Amino acid sequence: MLSQVLKDYRNTYAVTQEQLANDLSIDVRTLRRWENQETVLKDTEELRRIASVLGMEAERLGLTTESLTDEQVIQTQERVWQWVNEGRAWEARAIAEQLVSDLQEKAKDTGNTSAIYQLTNAHHAAAYARGMNSRVSEFRCPLESYEAMEETAKSIDNPLLRAIAVTYQGDMYTRANKLEKSIPLLQQGVELSPIDNPAARGNAIQLLARALLKAGDVKAFEENMKEAEALAGILSNKEITRGQYGLLSVYEEYAKSYALQGRGQKALDYIEKAYATGMHEKDKHWQMVLKTTKVIALVRGGEVSAGTELAVECIEECKKYGTIRLLERIYGVHAYLKKEEKRIGKSAEALGEALHGSIEY
Repeated sequence: MLSQVLKDYRNTYAVTQEQLANDLSIDVRTLRRWENQETVLKDTEELRRIASVLGMEAERLGLTTESLTDEQVIQTQERVWQWVNEGRAWEARAIAEQLVSDLQEKAKDTGNTSAIYQLTNAHHAAAYARGMNSRVSEFRCPLESYEAMEETAKSIDNPLLRAIAVTYQGDMYTRANKLEKSIPLLQQGVELSPIDNPAARGNAIQLLARALLKAGDVKAFEENMKEAEALAGILSNKEITRGQYGLLSVYEEYAKSYALQGRGQKALDYIEKAYATGMHEKDKHWQMVLKTTKVIALVRGGEVSAGTELAVECIEECKKYGTIRLLERIYGVHAYLKKEEKRIGKSAEALGEALHGSIEY
């Protein structure tokens, strides 16, 4: 049973034996013996750990249903965020959704604050992974997870986690271009964020800036981004936003926004500032974010050949890792090029008529 589960997992996610052995913190020779059924693993705790790491029900490995220990919950949550950082959206989502399912039962059975707190954090991880792995048309999928996160955060009176939940609800509506819902939620996220937590507050302010720019308020965008940058400058680690907010995210937000305005060189300057932070070096997700942002900056700035070449690389990576949200940026670039192609064609036609007169049939 373990043998087939491991083989199926590797085939589903295109993972090598070496990579899976590393994910499971075991020697690759041990993994090969399990897959070849040369060794039968009978240690139930180890089997349960494997099920947790791979984001699957324990029953698939022949185990009875039991509540996860606190240590297993923490390890699984960290695994989700690790795979988010590595850009492995498919796997992160599968594990996070299974963790939510397991913890819902645990919270229902115990009803204690600790179990609900664990469930709230699991909703956060699942929502973020779903957001990475969903198209705009599917925005309600991560939105539902953030709404569930808000509900459990309120039930245990945790304003910090509630602020995160409300903030990302707003961002999901921004993504769907429903700004009449987005902006009030993001403003509420700013208000809910504790003054003494610059990560939550700065994150909410940055995402509010994004929505305001989309609404056409450039001045408000600049003002909010300046505040977000100042708050990001005092952070020392990943904190409550799990590495998704900081100077790197602020500079990338500036770059993407200026790129979409056609200010290619300014966008590229901010991309260089983002790279200069060094925060992306061990984080595949942010490497992919910056590459797709650079595609937008190059193409919108007129360097179409270089941008297209980089876009092809991005498409391959996004499909491999399941980062559908970033792939949609390339869809946007493609739509822009098609629109420009049509515009240029009309301009060429107008010049042709001016030079030679209209063609009579």
